[in-house]
Amino acid sequence: MNIFYMVEMKYPDTAPRADFEAFYEGHVAMLLTIEGFLSAQRFECVHPARAPFLAIYQLADPSVMTREAYTSKAGRMSVDPTIRQRVTNWDRNLVAGATADMHVPMGGWMVLIDRLDPGSPALPDGFVPLNVIGLDKTIAGRGFRIGATGEPAPPAAPPGGWIVRTLRPIHPPRFPRH
Repeated sequence: MNIFYMVEMKYPDTAPRADFEAFYEGHVAMLLTIEGFLSAQRFECVHPARAPFLAIYQLADPSVMTREAYTSKAGRMSVDPTIRQRVTNWDRNLVAGATADMHVPMGGWMVLIDRLDPGSPALPDGFVPLNVIGLDKTIAGRGFRIGATGEPAPPAAPPGGWIVRTLRPIHPPRFPRH
């Protein structure tokens, strides 16, 4: 099983996007200096969504999030106060899945499907399942599908407690510099 730290949020359309991007560029670079952060990639939803921005960090193991190297310089309070006060719908979920990575090439896409309730119907065919194992646990489960080019054909959300989002990468996957 591989471990992924997934952070999603909404940043208001009325706030300067350049400030958000500048902050996040530095934040990703800082997180990749922490031992156990293996990769990072950010995404933006191509349609209106409760949380249109997503960052995915692959971790060596779940304990990365509780080690002093992380807790001393990262987490919600490490976010610039100007940015932090503008962010809403900010969820952090730690997930595990039998997938090598979740990297999406530039020009590619990811369809993310969130199970809101454990009693929701099964994950549709064609999605890689992810189990929620920690942090906010704002969803009951998650699945994803990645395409390298073209336009995705996302399924309609299955009835009974699923949300589907289509995302495009903001930048290519990034890796620590050792």
